[in-house]
Amino acid sequence: MNHILINNLVKNFAKQLALLITETSLYPPQHPSVVAQGKYTIDALISAQKEVKDVTLDIAEGQFVFDGIPLYEIKHAVEKPVQIIAAKEIKSITFSSEVSIRDLSRFIRLLVDKPSGRNADDFRAEMAEAGIAAISVEKKAKSIRDEETELLPPDKVYGSSIEANKLIFNAMQTSNALPMDVIDKIAKDITNLITRDTSSSLALASLRSYDEYTFTHSANVALLSVAMASSFISDKPALNQLAKAALLHDIGKTKIPLTLLNKPDALSDEEWKIMRRHPILGAAILEQQNFEDKLSVVICTQHHMKYDMSGYPQISGITAVHPLAMVVNICDIYDAISSRRAYRKPLPSDKALAVMMRLIGCDIDPQFFKIFIQMMGVYPPGSFVRLNTNEIAMIKHVYPHALLLPEIKIVIDALGNLLEEPLLLNLADHQQGSTPREIKEIVDPQELGIDPLSFF
Repeated sequence: MNHILINNLVKNFAKQLALLITETSLYPPQHPSVVAQGKYTIDALISAQKEVKDVTLDIAEGQFVFDGIPLYEIKHAVEKPVQIIAAKEIKSITFSSEVSIRDLSRFIRLLVDKPSGRNADDFRAEMAEAGIAAISVEKKAKSIRDEETELLPPDKVYGSSIEANKLIFNAMQTSNALPMDVIDKIAKDITNLITRDTSSSLALASLRSYDEYTFTHSANVALLSVAMASSFISDKPALNQLAKAALLHDIGKTKIPLTLLNKPDALSDEEWKIMRRHPILGAAILEQQNFEDKLSVVICTQHHMKYDMSGYPQISGITAVHPLAMVVNICDIYDAISSRRAYRKPLPSDKALAVMMRLIGCDIDPQFFKIFIQMMGVYPPGSFVRLNTNEIAMIKHVYPHALLLPEIKIVIDALGNLLEEPLLLNLADHQQGSTPREIKEIVDPQELGIDPLSFF
């Protein structure tokens, strides 16, 4: 199951649905705009249902939520239609695979024609009277946790972080205003996740999608930075600040031309000159927003300055890089060289770490890199490996005292069959049998045709 594909398909359906609500509120049923938008919407739903049978959209905080992940990227595009739904006290809508364009049209017409103030029970009765059976509404959201009693699962934190980065990017392209409420929430979610389950956080940061690199990169750097800093910082508000700063470390790239950011091959020297402006551009953005959190400005400015101060930008008066900017620097380098890009394959994590070792003392702070290695191991959590038995396993947990002997989850057997029940094994423990399992090499899950998120 490709979670990124599903999320994007559902997001497109939610956007088309919002447009249909808007068109229906403006024009009569047979107006060409309503008819055309109805077709676009049902087509988007059918596309999504090829991947997931029933599509459920929850409503919370003025936006659509799918599978526990707020669809931040389209937040502003769906704001008014979501208000129309919320006015009926509807918190969840499920579209079954039997939905017809007739059902959809009648459902939307009921939404916009019936006065507000009527609750979900009244609306459900009106739907039954209209013969709408393939769409259901609920007063309680299905996939949203109670923040007081429930913890957000690791994959939902990661998905929400990526969505937030898309919202940030879009906001800077249109209004130049940072969505601070969303940034604060995601930063707290990242910190809470790290403090309760560091291994899962690191595993999520191993996920790679070159299609979404611009957005996954900041999420990965934030997860890695907070995980690394949590080994020497115990104060949660301080970790929240770092999470926020790491999420925004590349905010200056929103002012770099998209043609450069999305260029399918390596940048020229002239293009690199433009790209190297992003730390200064980012600091200017944060200062223009009257950003009270000075750590974000410092990290945005300094994360490419390098340990020996030979990097960029060159600013007189700064004689040493801030320690937390050095943390973000290490995590930024690691994610950049181990990520898949359109113009090159990713470096396996063990080779990425070998490259980074050659940068110690110039680009990278030696002491912080030692902390990073102890955290990541040679085979970081979330990476996939081939064993000497030809089985495929995902790294679950790394032990600082035994970096080559992590805890693993075997997911594919020696014959290449996906295991219904993965096998957990600690390589540091004594193994029964004549051939103890050992790690042979790191493998790319995409080349094996498996979705890493399926194993969380």
